[in-house]
Amino acid sequence: MTDDFARVYEMTANRNTGQIAAAALDRVGDIRWGTQVLDIAAGAGALSVPAALRGAAVLAVDNAPGMVNLLSQRLAPFPASGARLMDGQKLVLEDEGFDATFSLIGASIFPDWRRGLAEQVRVTRAGGKACVATWRKLPGGGPFLVMAEALRAVYPNMAPPAPPEGFTTLADPDRLRAELKGAGLSALEIEEIEVVWEGPAGQSYLDDVRELHGYMGAYATLDDNDRRRVDDAILTVVDRIATDNRVVLRSTVVLAVGTRR
Repeated sequence: MTDDFARVYEMTANRNTGQIAAAALDRVGDIRWGTQVLDIAAGAGALSVPAALRGAAVLAVDNAPGMVNLLSQRLAPFPASGARLMDGQKLVLEDEGFDATFSLIGASIFPDWRRGLAEQVRVTRAGGKACVATWRKLPGGGPFLVMAEALRAVYPNMAPPAPPEGFTTLADPDRLRAELKGAGLSALEIEEIEVVWEGPAGQSYLDDVRELHGYMGAYATLDDNDRRRVDDAILTVVDRIATDNRVVLRSTVVLAVGTRR
């Protein structure tokens, strides 16, 4: 929720979310000067900034103060755009106020994810586009994949955290279609896309993502000795998958676009 986390997230996770955002903008299409865009759970601006660069008037909302502070800085050059602290499950916005709305890796982790979807559709104008994306499988993408494998190696009996209910439902394309149709969308187009996270190999990998690791739940609770054990396991994973001194991590995202009825 802090400014520091927002900085770390932008530096590391945007390598994945930026690709998801680029695909989402392309699939929605017709994002140009004057288009009213809402980015829900906007994170570090992987979608908001490119949309603003296309000329859209972007409102980026997030429930993390650090993210909103960062978004406000990134959107400052665009007078028609801005950021607000807001819960995506309870949007303090008028009905049908946006031409295009996006919830990328957002609605699927909301506690009340159905309400989040309903709110997104509510603020989309009739005939406007709504886009939702979620990871196809946990733990998602990028360094989270390496961390999960390393933790399994060090703690083989550790049970992974239970996935959010929304993720379990929306990660399945058929169930995602049914939920979005029920929320009020039509002409749904759903596809699975691959995103790639790339970083350096060896010790440089740990140096690159060490700050992010400090925000990963299971790792953050470990003492220094156990963190060293997990770091060693991470380096073993990285050494195994590295090619030409770099690490390439591939993940699948489910991307849906529909039209507000």
